[in-house]
Amino acid sequence: MLLLVLSSIATVGVISISGVAFAKKIASLSGDQVVPPVSTNAIGHATFKHPNGSTMNYKLNISGIVHPNGIGIHVGKMGKNGEVIVDLMKQAKEQMTKVDMIITGSFNASDLIGPMQGKSILDLVASMKSGDTYVSVDTEKHPTGEIRGQIELANSQSLNVTNPIKIGNKTSMT
Repeated sequence: MLLLVLSSIATVGVISISGVAFAKKIASLSGDQVVPPVSTNAIGHATFKHPNGSTMNYKLNISGIVHPNGIGIHVGKMGKNGEVIVDLMKQAKEQMTKVDMIITGSFNASDLIGPMQGKSILDLVASMKSGDTYVSVDTEKHPTGEIRGQIELANSQSLNVTNPIKIGNKTSMT
């Protein structure tokens, strides 16, 4: 029975804690999503989880970039540039592997800046769901972004349902 419950949680990908659900959000980053597009061999993947209404955890895997100048979540629809709303490098832990860089960390509402300053993590999640956010990795060669991944979430009918995440022309399930 326990295995059935655990496999159901793993299949759906959501756990409800005191009525607040968390689901992974995954963005694929590439140079062709930058505005204007950038020719680069660099790629990346970003995963965000909010285990409660006040914290967001993240993990980025980046290949082809050794020393990013900045990594952030920005406000902006696909094809539009926008202000940084979270500086992901602020409290990040970096780890180099043979093929990529792994960056992990977490932030809370007090780390939100720009148009999100003074708002909550759940406000950020709502912005992600409406397709108003993207992740950008900036370098010395491309200070406004070498790779970017738009985060677009389908609106959910319930907090206990995980929806497909559309990233560019790709769809991922979480």
